[in-house]
Amino acid sequence: MLHTNFCNNGFPDSADKSHGGEAARWCVVQTHQHSESLAERHLLSQNFRTYLPKRMRTVRHARRVRTVSSAYFDCYLFVSLAVHQQSWYPINSTVGVRKLVMSKGMPVPAPYGVVESLISATDEDGILHPDILLRPGQKIRIIDGPFSDQLGVLDHVGSAGAVRILLDIMNRSTPITIDRDKLSIVS
Repeated sequence: MLHTNFCNNGFPDSADKSHGGEAARWCVVQTHQHSESLAERHLLSQNFRTYLPKRMRTVRHARRVRTVSSAYFDCYLFVSLAVHQQSWYPINSTVGVRKLVMSKGMPVPAPYGVVESLISATDEDGILHPDILLRPGQKIRIIDGPFSDQLGVLDHVGSAGAVRILLDIMNRSTPITIDRDKLSIVS
């Protein structure tokens, strides 16, 4: 769920809110397993803006079936930072946080528009509905697995988290089925 200050119109402020002249960007925080909500609470108490997309899933335990919300991306959440203006060092020692994803000693911001499009597909309860983002005919890049970095066309969006993509392999459209978290939309 997006936790931030709300404007008068009820919509959250964008992540590019300026901090002393620098635009804030969404950065990725890796959490301990099943500690996404805990890490989010503690980051909020330190006045960091966070976004934790969630999904509904069915849990079966001891002959009981329940539907619960859980993190859409296991062990990850997003925090809005103006890297050169804000002190981001406390994030790594926050309860529930494993580490801030970094490169060359600096937090790595998510590509422009990625988190913003996830936020736009999130309902008021914080549940992410990725089918809003995915439409048949869109250009797709596979980001993980044996077809990594291959481009294709989205053919079908399944309800169980899988999508069918048409890849051009040896001058033939070949359908493959892949989890939707292993692809990105090519704009």
